[in-house]
Amino acid sequence: MDKNFQTLVDNALEKFTLIGVDAKGVLVCDKSGLILTSKDVSISPGPVARLAELATSLSGRRTTVCLEHNENQVLIHETDKAVVAVYTKNAT
Repeated sequence: MDKNFQTLVDNALEKFTLIGVDAKGVLVCDKSGLILTSKDVSISPGPVARLAELATSLSGRRTTVCLEHNENQVLIHETDKAVVAVYTKNAT
């Protein structure tokens, strides 16, 4: 993994930890779904990028998508050049 990406991912995970969120992993891909970096995530990035694109087209602007399950949560956000997905464990 590129050192700059590694630093960004580690900083993001640290910030989630500071606010009491148990972040399990991070995936970063481009808007085409090509993976740029990931940490502790084995999910294919294509559907993540597509979901971010669909959310943007539905709302007319960039949005954050939150998918929840009773055990896990994923937050997906599209930036100017990339899509970032953070996987967390739901609080009980």
